[in-house]
Amino acid sequence: MQQLQIPRVTASKPLIDWLLDEEEPSVRYETLTELLGRDSTESSVKKAHDMIGSKGWAAKILERQEEDTYWDNPNSSYVPKFSASSWQIHVLADLGVTSKNRRISKAVDHLLDLHNVETGGVSLRPKGHPKFEPHICATGNLVRALAKMGYAEDDRVLKSLEWLISKQLPDGGWNCSPPGKHGSFLSTIQPVWALSEMMSHNARKGWETSARKGSEFLLKHRVFKSDRDDSVILLDFLRLHYPLHYSYDFLHGMRVLTELGMKHDQRMNDAVSLLLEKRAPDGKWFLEGVYRGWRHPNAMHGEETVSRPEERDIISQGWGTERALQIEEAGKPSKWITLQALLVLKRLGLFKPEY
Repeated sequence: MQQLQIPRVTASKPLIDWLLDEEEPSVRYETLTELLGRDSTESSVKKAHDMIGSKGWAAKILERQEEDTYWDNPNSSYVPKFSASSWQIHVLADLGVTSKNRRISKAVDHLLDLHNVETGGVSLRPKGHPKFEPHICATGNLVRALAKMGYAEDDRVLKSLEWLISKQLPDGGWNCSPPGKHGSFLSTIQPVWALSEMMSHNARKGWETSARKGSEFLLKHRVFKSDRDDSVILLDFLRLHYPLHYSYDFLHGMRVLTELGMKHDQRMNDAVSLLLEKRAPDGKWFLEGVYRGWRHPNAMHGEETVSRPEERDIISQGWGTERALQIEEAGKPSKWITLQALLVLKRLGLFKPEY
């Protein structure tokens, strides 16, 4: 493949120091190990790792846990969005919290007791519901999170991944809509991310082929565009969000592709150029959107509801309500987005620190 013809970017000492703030150990640890290449056995690195879950964003999420087991709803880990347990677990996994934390192992057991489908996959609805059936996005997200938390060899996780692979479409993508014959960005990114994380622990037969097909689906769409013309699939794909939940943006696509080992591919050029355009003069990136979640916890029209229009509403400035799972202020420079952007550029060979 043709190499990206884009100059390398640098990060100044003030920018790196901002990412190394001891008040946010998740960012500090990943900056030290993944961005700067420091050895995980160094005392300062171990100290940052040991503080994850005790202070910073992860600690604040854990403070909201009820009975050391669940968040917001003991009867479902998926509603309300985005305050129920599954959404918290996805973010905690990203922040580096693992099953060594007893509260995490209890939360995971609770979630799987409610939502794990014995034949493979995870249901949006709890056991006993008439529509208790596996769901692609929910399964992909959970497999990735649980593998990162230390459950990569758990039979339930392995069976869920095999179920995901069985649902891959001929075009290499996935689609959460049962009649869907063409992959969608939103449905494809979670299984590919799950495969990436699982393969980092123990690649098994068929996983690499499935991951390659899923990656090719994203690449032939140039990360965020139509495969028919130069148009953007959804304008929201151009905005930098965190957390993504079950949604998608171009940085998330690049993050998953590069974590999977994707290097210089000219089909990523547009996405890389867009990422660099969004970089502020001081080298930071902004958090441009946070998904609000449900307005209130109750079902609409007296019936159980999994999706609502307002959960796609975007907070672009400030802080949302209690059901907006938010770790940083929208519209402001973001440590998490900046770190992920620099890591993507590093994996592509386009980043080096100034010192």
